[in-house]
Amino acid sequence: MDRWQTFPLEFKGGLITNMAPIQQGLQFPGSAVTLRNFEPSVEGGYRRIEGYSKWDDAQLAGSGAIRGVVEFEQSAIATRGTHVYQSGGSGWTQLTDNATYSSSGINISGSARTRFAKHHFGSNDVLIITDGNDLPYKFDGTTFAQITTGTGDIDGATDVIEHKNHLFFAKATTLTFSAPFSDTDFTPASGAGTIEFDRAITDMISFRENLFIFTEGSIHQISGSTIADFNVVPVTRDIGAVRPDTAQEVGGDIMFLGPDGLRLLSATDRNNDFGLAVVSKLIQPTMSAFVRASSTFSSVVIRGKSQYRLLGYNESYTDRAARGILGTQFAEQGGEGMAWAEIRGINAYVASSSLNDNTEYVLFANDDGYVYQMESGNSFDGVEIPASFKTPALSITDPTTRKSLYKAKLFLDPQGGFTAVMSTEFDFGEADVVQPDEVEFSNVAAQVAFYGQAEYGGGSFGGRLQYIFDTQLTGSGNVVAFNFTSVSDDPPYSLDSMLLQYGQYGRR
Repeated sequence: MDRWQTFPLEFKGGLITNMAPIQQGLQFPGSAVTLRNFEPSVEGGYRRIEGYSKWDDAQLAGSGAIRGVVEFEQSAIATRGTHVYQSGGSGWTQLTDNATYSSSGINISGSARTRFAKHHFGSNDVLIITDGNDLPYKFDGTTFAQITTGTGDIDGATDVIEHKNHLFFAKATTLTFSAPFSDTDFTPASGAGTIEFDRAITDMISFRENLFIFTEGSIHQISGSTIADFNVVPVTRDIGAVRPDTAQEVGGDIMFLGPDGLRLLSATDRNNDFGLAVVSKLIQPTMSAFVRASSTFSSVVIRGKSQYRLLGYNESYTDRAARGILGTQFAEQGGEGMAWAEIRGINAYVASSSLNDNTEYVLFANDDGYVYQMESGNSFDGVEIPASFKTPALSITDPTTRKSLYKAKLFLDPQGGFTAVMSTEFDFGEADVVQPDEVEFSNVAAQVAFYGQAEYGGGSFGGRLQYIFDTQLTGSGNVVAFNFTSVSDDPPYSLDSMLLQYGQYGRR
């Protein structure tokens, strides 16, 4: 037998699905060929994602998909059918057609998504709502009203955003902005106006000192503060946001869904110059399948994790089958340093994220009548979270030599007790290759161990969480992959790294 050797494996790099297996194992051994409901963590390793729970145990009245959801003054605002509702978490209050809110006879119109913007032009926060069919609405916490002083250019607006103390409304190819510090004055003499684009507006985002306007095939930058100095310049006339509700600011850049995948609109060192890198190239097959399978999209950012989530919706999805893509940005890798993973089980027709008084709200809804809050709890509203991570095929040193595995030391960062399974796959699972039994490892009070081909970890017992697990391994092959799975409502845990002990033999 050859002398035992060690092979350290740091779990990093995220999901990669556009490389040949051997190439990926040689160049990015800590990456993943499967990474589902694990997230590349800014603290290192792959962490099982948080769950979600109902914002309110009550359903919204009406039927059909919830058309929009947003946090406002630490409550949830949601639209369904022709009404707008508010909940602080203990029952929904109808805001439309309600005398208490001075809205008698006022209903929202159409059946399209509703979109929102917040402003603070006066003494109170105000929420602006567009329904894609009628004049916009406003809610200041006590009064719900329609903006009847608007012009035909905002009648049927599909989107709205606040920027530089103006409201900007998108309707097809027309962008209409209000007078400064006003949500009802649209007269040119007061500083309001319109800007025409050659294609329909798909998305808008206020970023630093500029407003970026996306169409399907172009991006424009609006600088300045008033009608006197607003300046519209094209960033590109070849690339745009092909779907609404995908543009988000993440880690100092703008992420959006382009025709060839997710892109970053990144400021360069030169003034008014931007890069437009495709950052989802490493998962292009996964990304293409995800886009084809989804009819609409929504997106959110989780600021504390430097994370962007793109959530797909298809009315034929079950909750468990619903798909999404998440990317974590790592600052030390530069603007294109995104590590990717898949999401399964978050069925979002609409979603939004916001930061209010240092509390992050990430809300979503579909057609079941409930509003949910992400990053809440350890399950998908009571359903266990399935998670899986598979390493690439590791040749360790040379894919033409045979290796026998003897031991593994696994380093984790658990938040509580959990149970997971590790399986070992030699030589791509070929039928004539004997595969070892899978190993279960558990980290619960008074029971911290691997089970199967196992030996107890080196830590103390009696309720302490275990961070290092040792197990014996058997089997041999030219290449080996490890698959980690769990289906549970346990607290999240991170897989940080692994140290393999092996012997290497000659070529065959």
